[in-house]
Amino acid sequence: MSEGLDINTLEKNVKRIVSKFPFIQKAQTLLKTTHTIKMRLDVTEECFIQIYYNIQRDNTSYVVILGGKRIYGRDCPRGNWHRHPEENPEGHDSSLEGSRKVKLEEFLLETQEILLKKGIL
Repeated sequence: MSEGLDINTLEKNVKRIVSKFPFIQKAQTLLKTTHTIKMRLDVTEECFIQIYYNIQRDNTSYVVILGGKRIYGRDCPRGNWHRHPEENPEGHDSSLEGSRKVKLEEFLLETQEILLKKGIL
């Protein structure tokens, strides 16, 4: 998502995408610099999604937090994607599925499915 975009455009795009997902109660920017942005998407009091982009280093991080712990995530440090699977959120899945590039919208669809399965939504 960050290819060729500046941080302000990236932030607007995130907010536009998030608006399509009614389970997200609130989107807020926690940190914004010339090259980075960290956003929090509130789902419930106990559950949120954190999004982080660093366009200079080609880093992307999507993580779902429930009760202060990661329950799912997808990261792309320096252009190399991996997944923190629901079954083992502290682990790294670098399989074909785990290492494929995922856009924010797809991650939010995955998250919605997981949260429905867990009875959070």
